[in-house]
Amino acid sequence: MENLTKQQIVLLTLLVSFVTSIATGIVTVALMGQAPIGVTQTINRVVERTIQTVTAPTKETVVKETVIVSIDDQIVSAVEKTSKSVIRIYRTNADPSSESNPMVFVGLGAIISDDGIVVTDNILISEGGKYFTTTLGDKITDLSIIRAVSGEQIALLKIKNDEKPLLTFSKVAISKNDSKLGQTVIYIGGEAKNVVSTGIISSLSAKEVKSTDNSSSTPALTKISSIETSISSNFISGGLLLNLSGELVGIKSIYMDSSKTNLFAPSRDIQEALSALATPVKKI
Repeated sequence: MENLTKQQIVLLTLLVSFVTSIATGIVTVALMGQAPIGVTQTINRVVERTIQTVTAPTKETVVKETVIVSIDDQIVSAVEKTSKSVIRIYRTNADPSSESNPMVFVGLGAIISDDGIVVTDNILISEGGKYFTTTLGDKITDLSIIRAVSGEQIALLKIKNDEKPLLTFSKVAISKNDSKLGQTVIYIGGEAKNVVSTGIISSLSAKEVKSTDNSSSTPALTKISSIETSISSNFISGGLLLNLSGELVGIKSIYMDSSKTNLFAPSRDIQEALSALATPVKKI
């Protein structure tokens, strides 16, 4: 030992430690094999819990961010989404391009289908009238009457589309839900350009509708017949009433049995008019 260098002494120490570890392991295994079952189970549980504690996954911290959208943002978004669906309806009994008989503005309408179906106030539409609108580039385009039934508030027109390539239309979604008192609404009108007003639904008128099965045991249904708002505006027939999602909840209509000027035909009337297109009806 006295003749060994420091390096040799370190290597010898490592060798003795290695041999001692192997011997200790052999002795431990031998003793475990001879130990009672209760002792073995206790040692195994301690080892398992130690491993679980060491390898337990850390919990990830989830951060939730709440985004607050103001009512102003909702109104702006609804108007931007719907503006391209608004059309202005003109009428003339002659060539609309003739300077001697120019087109006369009659009201507004809303595009409600991909193929150019337009909804408007039925009072604007009369038999024999020729109706037009303007598309991109101020091009005059024919509007054909596809449904205008006397006594109803809603009329349906269609934009002529024989361009190549075909014109693409931006349609407004029709609300499938009945309007509620106090609901915030947006009105889009204006003769020359879109004019926006806001308010709430201040009153709803309802009427009973008889069941189509003619059964006396079936109770009559109640449906909204008109919407009144708090909006103070120079209303134009055919103007759009929207909810904050930009969906169409009503069309400005003139009710012959009412002196009120701020009434709108509800979206359910629009849906019923669309559904009735499959049934031939006599036009006014």
